[in-house]
Amino acid sequence: MEGRHGQKKEKAESPEALKAREEKEAVLVREYLGLKDSLKEIVDSNRRDNEALKITTALLRKSPDYYTIWNVRRTILKEGFLDNANEETANIIYTNELEFVQDNLRLNPKSYFMWNHRRWCLENMSKPRWDKELGMVGKFLEMDARNFHGWDYRRYIIRQVDLQDGQNKDTVLARAQTEFDFTTAKISQNFSNYSAWHNRSTLLGKLVENLTEQEREATVDNEFDLVKNAIYTDPEDQSAWLYDLWLIGREQRSISTLGASVISFNPLEIVVAFDEIVKLRHPFTVSTRIDHVAIPLAGEWRATGSDASLGSVWIFQQAPEVEYGPSVEVVIFSDDICAVRAGSTLPAAVCFELETLNQDFASISGRLGRLEIGKNLMYDVTKRIGPIAEPAGNLETQERSKKHLVTSLTTSGSMDDRVALLDREIASVRELVELEPDCKWPIQILSTLLSELRKTMSIHSSRAKEIDDECIELQEKLISIDPLRQERYEDRRTQLVFDRETLSIVKDSKRLPEVEFAENQPRDLDLSMRGLTHIPISSYFIHLDTLNLDSNAITSTRFLRNLLSVRRLNLSNNLIERLEGVQHAPSLEFLSLEGNQIAKWEDVMAGFVFWREGKLSRTGATVKVLLGLNPVVENEGGEYVLEKRWEDVGEVGVQIQWQTDEVRLAEEVQLRDDEGVIHMEGTRRVSATVVEFDAGAGH
Repeated sequence: MEGRHGQKKEKAESPEALKAREEKEAVLVREYLGLKDSLKEIVDSNRRDNEALKITTALLRKSPDYYTIWNVRRTILKEGFLDNANEETANIIYTNELEFVQDNLRLNPKSYFMWNHRRWCLENMSKPRWDKELGMVGKFLEMDARNFHGWDYRRYIIRQVDLQDGQNKDTVLARAQTEFDFTTAKISQNFSNYSAWHNRSTLLGKLVENLTEQEREATVDNEFDLVKNAIYTDPEDQSAWLYDLWLIGREQRSISTLGASVISFNPLEIVVAFDEIVKLRHPFTVSTRIDHVAIPLAGEWRATGSDASLGSVWIFQQAPEVEYGPSVEVVIFSDDICAVRAGSTLPAAVCFELETLNQDFASISGRLGRLEIGKNLMYDVTKRIGPIAEPAGNLETQERSKKHLVTSLTTSGSMDDRVALLDREIASVRELVELEPDCKWPIQILSTLLSELRKTMSIHSSRAKEIDDECIELQEKLISIDPLRQERYEDRRTQLVFDRETLSIVKDSKRLPEVEFAENQPRDLDLSMRGLTHIPISSYFIHLDTLNLDSNAITSTRFLRNLLSVRRLNLSNNLIERLEGVQHAPSLEFLSLEGNQIAKWEDVMAGFVFWREGKLSRTGATVKVLLGLNPVVENEGGEYVLEKRWEDVGEVGVQIQWQTDEVRLAEEVQLRDDEGVIHMEGTRRVSATVVEFDAGAGH
């Protein structure tokens, strides 16, 4: 019977054999502890002699992964033997060390510290034998072709040799071809050799650099043939699939500047929203015009939330006693921000012009202007003031002149080539999914390729909607066939559902795949019963008045920090254990947390400790919080205890309501405000006791 990687499973030991093994191990442990005491004595006494070196040798034969011993050994060699040795003697010492390591590697070929010690020897030798090292590591890879330590060491050797031959490009290229052929041989022996596939990807880019476009395309086609052969041989193995994804390539993630708005006039406050979390390298330029003269506007940029240094929503507050004119301009350059997520970039500068003449919050909105600028300005951190000139030509012409990714090794002036490749690969994977309907890897790759295809089209197209629906179905299928990774698929499904359900909030940018706020923002959004595990892009919600998230699987309320305008929020029937972020929701008036998992009063109180300062200083209003069907009610001893606890918090304008009788009936309770706007009060009805705490009202 065989286990993983073809290894035979050991039979269960008999009681006698088990006892004998334990006795033998006990002897080894006593010997090891004695050697360890000897090592401590060496370190304490700073001994650098042969006896000290022998003790490290004995210890390393018993425990080669004890990295401290390797460090002590190098110190002994350097200070006791190498510092005063001539070149010939030093090379003999290093050679002996290489032989010592090689002997130990036969026992444990996957020890990081032995391979590192071998590198140390070679890097300090006057004339290392790189050809000999290449032969040695080749033998180790014959014994275990998937030993990633061996592959990493092989790449290290090749890099060292290439450095020596740096001026001879033909020799370096010939060596790369030899290594490429070596990966072909190893992959042919076993398709499930991730290290060989990875090494192949590092070599292929170098080999196609000087090829013609036709030769490059032929090389890529050969790679697709090789990987398809591997995939159809064993569709459950991830190695070939990952190489296939690398070969197809992915569009670089673009950060979208969603838009900007004025949210306060005294002091002037401007909010800028991105579709992911970013850090500021340089403050965004804010300028205003007074008497037709453009001047910089002094102030400070801070992110919403407890950490003001990073976030997806940034707020500018003008400095005290600074005047501003009838409009302000915000300019954001590409190098002003850096993404927290690796690989994301802001592709070009953007400019927002915001009116400040009309001080009616009900009608004012940021007038977004996205302008293409020259490359000479994209990295100009001196920050010019005034309007950016219109680009030469139109944006559509510039879009067509771009080079689009086709594969990771090829580009094209036409997006159609990328679409054709994706369509071809999607059709191929669909065939495999039909043959192996319960195999997770083809389903995952199909979802990834469909998502890449979606990036090439308008987010509001019918085809994009079909892709969204199919990808959601694929995630649900993955949840059923691979329950061990359920949370990963649920999070991916959440992102897909969120993208589909928030299309009314965003529109296509002139530069795909970026998005920006739609001109007419919805006031209310119902995302109840969508199976959401989190809120992927909470900055989408800064213009909302009412948000219904009832009956999902949301665990965190940190996204509340970006709900600048939301007055009514329904989070009933989720998986929330602690209330966070509410102190940064300045407009909140109604919050339902019924049917969650809040077990301690401190986890409620934590959300409101700083809320009054941020909320009441601006509006003087109160917030009504529903806490029914949470363990905290019974855990804390009922409404009387909760009432006394809330009084201990201080003067906070909050009304607390919790359930005292039966569960609400499954129906919606709708309220209309004076403007006729429908608000969601909850999705279940309950006989309840309402306790109002507005201790600050009388002050």
